[in-house]
Amino acid sequence: MKHLLSLLLVVFLMSSSAIAQKKTKTSKADKAFLLQNYFEAGLLYKASYSKEKNRAKKAELIFLQAECGRLIGTPIYLKKAASLYKRAIRAKYPHPDVYLRYAQVLQKQQSFSDAMVQFEKYKSFKPNDERATLGINSCVFALDAIENPTRYEITPFQYNSPQSDYAPSFGSSNYDVLFFTSSRDGSVGKGTDGFTGDSYTDLYSVKRDRKGKWTRPAPFPEPMNTENHEAATTLTRRGNEMYFTRCNESDKNKPVPTCEIYYSKKKGKGWISPVLVPLPYDSLSSFGHPSISSNGKALYFSSDMKGGSGGKDIWLIKKEKRDEWSEPINLGSEINSEGDELFPFIHEDGSLYFSSNGIVGMGGMDIFKAEFDEENNLRSVVNMKSPINSPNDDFGIIFEGKNERGYLSSNRLGSKGDDIYQFVLPSINLVISGVANDEDSKKAIVGAVVTLIGTDGTTSETITDNAGFYTFGKDVIKAGIAYEITVSKEGYLTKNATQTTLGVTKDKEFPVNISLEPTQKEIILPKIEYDYNSSALRSDSKLSLNKLIVVLKENPNVVIQLRSHTDNRAGEDFNLKLSQERAQICVDYMVSKGINKKQLKALGMGESEPFLMDVKNGRLKPNDVLDETYINKLKRKKDIEKAHQYNRRTDFKVMTDLFYDIETNKVKSKSRK
Repeated sequence: MKHLLSLLLVVFLMSSSAIAQKKTKTSKADKAFLLQNYFEAGLLYKASYSKEKNRAKKAELIFLQAECGRLIGTPIYLKKAASLYKRAIRAKYPHPDVYLRYAQVLQKQQSFSDAMVQFEKYKSFKPNDERATLGINSCVFALDAIENPTRYEITPFQYNSPQSDYAPSFGSSNYDVLFFTSSRDGSVGKGTDGFTGDSYTDLYSVKRDRKGKWTRPAPFPEPMNTENHEAATTLTRRGNEMYFTRCNESDKNKPVPTCEIYYSKKKGKGWISPVLVPLPYDSLSSFGHPSISSNGKALYFSSDMKGGSGGKDIWLIKKEKRDEWSEPINLGSEINSEGDELFPFIHEDGSLYFSSNGIVGMGGMDIFKAEFDEENNLRSVVNMKSPINSPNDDFGIIFEGKNERGYLSSNRLGSKGDDIYQFVLPSINLVISGVANDEDSKKAIVGAVVTLIGTDGTTSETITDNAGFYTFGKDVIKAGIAYEITVSKEGYLTKNATQTTLGVTKDKEFPVNISLEPTQKEIILPKIEYDYNSSALRSDSKLSLNKLIVVLKENPNVVIQLRSHTDNRAGEDFNLKLSQERAQICVDYMVSKGINKKQLKALGMGESEPFLMDVKNGRLKPNDVLDETYINKLKRKKDIEKAHQYNRRTDFKVMTDLFYDIETNKVKSKSRK
């Protein structure tokens, strides 16, 4: 039962409300309030108000009626509570709590600006109370979340009743049976819940027929449903073992209502009589909202047992042997807050979903997602935002396996009470496409192999068409994934590109055009230049070599010849030695960065191959050969220096007759493959 587990301790209720101020004998209304029978208490406070003459006591009775409405929490009662808090303030109710509670109710009704005003008033009285700061920050968060909703779509479940319906769970491995909790008319328990005025909650089920439609809800028979409250089921993957919550009303042995977790096993078409799950029950603590892991070896639940962080915490027990469980393990302060954490759900991918009112959110209980790394260390806790969350209570989320669809519970505006909602994350049409062309001729490359690898493990391959075009469509490309695209073709260096779809929320096509360098030509490395009479690498030369390192990592079988050249201002023997040193220092640098030295061959060319101009630069024009005769004809000193600098260069050439065999760590001739 949701409300029995979402409340603060009685001690807190007594200290934070005006009840603690009363010195007279506790009235029937006060008793009902302390027993969490807020529907009954509200009626009694209203009756007392009509007879009360003392103004101060009348203001107190208005506040207590508002408290009952707030704690019942349905949209209708929240609207009544807001009006009553406003009346209590006008009646000069003296305690600052009235501003905090008024602010919280306004927040749940999406009156964020008015709520922040009341939070600030409360803060002026209680500057050290973090609830005011939490409320203000949550209002700011909610405004942004509503303005920028996620892509989830929410629709009400077709069988919601005028009473409360919540905490759905799947009752079969193919998701065609749905269990849920309801206080609709027809419960096994014939009494009236003093908290809400509805019937006691029972477990119900619906089944999807062959046409995909849900059958009408049917209650579980006894002994699953009893005179008490039953709620919040969870089942193992096979659907043959069930855990659920049963809540008992208060009696002389239990001063407040408490909840316990039960276990049952399927037998034929029914269920055997449920038994208690072994937990440290006592007369004050409640245990509920179980969620069993897919392998049945870990049971998560919510409880206010000793050792927690504040109100209700998420706990875990592990199955050690058949019918034997470990001691409860608190999930710690990274998950649990000083508020309440309820309705855990352990996803098939290992993520934990839960609801909390102690973390900045949209208001009330918000649904959060906690993700863990491979070593089960917490990686992140994120708010699911709007429309999964609303300013009111949102809880009890479940997913249909690993699909982005499922059900949740909420008493958001428009609900009759707690209602069940279906959600789905609609697919979006994402496409990665482009053209592969020759870097020199710009002509399309036909028949190039294009491989795509995603961070989610996706792999796909295609071939460029007669126009050099390739495409990967929505059947391959998904949102929130980073992709690497590799294009390869005989006679060209393989090249990689990356594209991410992170943060994409609508249909989009990503153009990724890739130019390949032919392997039949000498490729000059830009900025691999040298000072006169020096073989030392400049810093800009290292940047250029880094680009070549990327090329070789993309082409691990390629063998290249690094060729260095000099100008003609020294003797041939000197220049040949200097150029060899320059080529070798490039090789050494690349080996230091992880390139296999067998992929690299250093060759000093000396001054034997003057540079052939391919662009205009001052007096130097395309197709000019910068040999000694040409340079001697230049008149301006700066043109002469330019020519010498062009000649002091390093280029590389793919050795098309050789390849590096990674398995044997040898360079082989392609003719001997």
